Order: sequence, then structure tokens, then C-alpha cells
Amino acid sequence: MVISIAGLTVEINNRFPYIEKLAADYISNSDNIDFSVEATNEDIEYEKEMSEFEFSAGYLESIAVYRKIAERLPEYGAVVFHGAVIAEEDEAYAVTARSGVGKTTHLSLWREAFGEKVYILNGDKPVLRIIDGVVYASGTPWRGKEGYGVPGMLPLAAVGFLKRAAEPSAERIAADSATVMLASQIYIPSSPKAASLALGVLDRIINSVALYEIRANMDVQSALVSHEAFKNNKKV
Repeated sequence: MVISIAGLTVEINNRFPYIEKLAADYISNSDNIDFSVEATNEDIEYEKEMSEFEFSAGYLESIAVYRKIAERLPEYGAVVFHGAVIAEEDEAYAVTARSGVGKTTHLSLWREAFGEKVYILNGDKPVLRIIDGVVYASGTPWRGKEGYGVPGMLPLAAVGFLKRAAEPSAERIAADSATVMLASQIYIPSSPKAASLALGVLDRIINSVALYEIRANMDVQSALVSHEAFKNNKKV
């Protein structure tokens, strides 16, 4: 099967049908393949050992395949990002946080506040790619247990680092303050060359988009505050 993500055409030599269902809306008929990936038995066994729960071989293959893709993406100025991306009109905003902090809840508050004006481009593992100096966020078939996401790619305007707080606020932070935080939320390949390329992509991202610390609670006001900051690119 062949899929299209982040403007790249990727051939997947899969053995199980699970991934074909997962990526049904990303299927491409292009013959211009950028690269090919395949999960070996050893790759699938590795994902099994890394998993906390029992999963089907097809599911484990899909995770192994995305890991393989993530290993290749830095060659094309791209990385897999652990976070969620919400879109409004012609731009996207990313929110990331440690597991359990509530990024999915925060995006749900955005949907409550703004309705159909916004949509989730990817709820868990989008691709960030630099094309002609512009940082783009791309939907992918790997979109979290909720399945939030659609195909597409939009310029990324801001990244918010989400923290819990009693009162919502959003504060612009400097690139050097965000390096470690953002580095912990992207996939760093295993090979030294690819890892170096990924860190180069990271550096360009943090110096190209607005970066914020978002303090949020469970109230819709949190969405209004982060939206105001992202849209107007100012401290609030």
C-alpha cells in the first residue's frame, strides 16, 4: 500500500490488513515513492515487548511501521511530534504536554468554545515538516485512541506547552527556554545521522513559530485564553 502524509509518498509493505483500515483516508495512487518501509518480525516483537497491554499483530505492525517512518522523516525536514494539532481557517496550533495533563481535554474545550470554526488535524502524533522555510503540521493515520484527526497539512503558527493550573493563562516563552521541552516531544531516530537531522529540524521549528506556556483548567475559559494568545501572538 502507498500513503501520502506531510507531502511525502510512502510505500508500506505490510502483512496485516489492520494498517490498511487505519490509513484508508491516506491511501495514494502516486508512483512517485519517496521511501518504503516494512516491519520485520523482530520489529513487531519489539513493539510487543514495549507495550503495556496485549495487542493484535496487526496493531503492533502499524506501530512498528510508524516508527520506521519516523526514522526516515528527518531526511525530508520532518519529525513525528507527540501532541495534538487544532486548526482554524488556514493555520494550525499545536498543544503538547506530559501524559495525563489533559491536552485532549483542552482541545475539546476549543471545540466547545468555537464549534465548527475549528477542527482537530491530529489528536496525538502529527508530523511537523519544514518546506521552503515554513513549518507545517500534517495529519497522519496515527491519531490517538480517540481517533481525532483528518488528512491535511497547514502552516503551524504556534506551539503551546500545557500545564494544569487553577486559573488559565498564556505566556510567550523564548526559544532557548523551549528547546528541552520540545525535544522531549519529538521522535529522535536511533541512528546518529538521522538524530542530528531531527535536532536540526527541531531548532528550525522553535525559531520559526510562537511558543507559549499554557496554564489551563477544565473550564472553557482556558480555551479562550490560549486561542487569544495563539491568534494574536501576544502575552495575555
